[in-house]
Amino acid sequence: MGSDQVEGEYFWLADRSVEAERWPVVARKDPLQPWHRFEMSTTEFVYRLIADPEFKPFTVADPPRRAFFLPAGQTISSAEEWEALTNPNQES
Repeated sequence: MGSDQVEGEYFWLADRSVEAERWPVVARKDPLQPWHRFEMSTTEFVYRLIADPEFKPFTVADPPRRAFFLPAGQTISSAEEWEALTNPNQES
């Protein structure tokens, strides 16, 4: 059993007749939402959870952001400023 900070729940669908590494993952993002069944290993599920931005609604992967440099002492003061600095579609 696993859970995350925003009420997501993750379980294996255990079946004694199948090897544990072949047990599917069942998950839901919200207690009021239906369960999703994933025919994949836990390793693949966790990888997709953290690395695949298309693995919705479970992904925590953010699309690639643009690198930037701030001079010493300069800070980012708002989410809008962060978005402007890191937007991958912004021209240099």
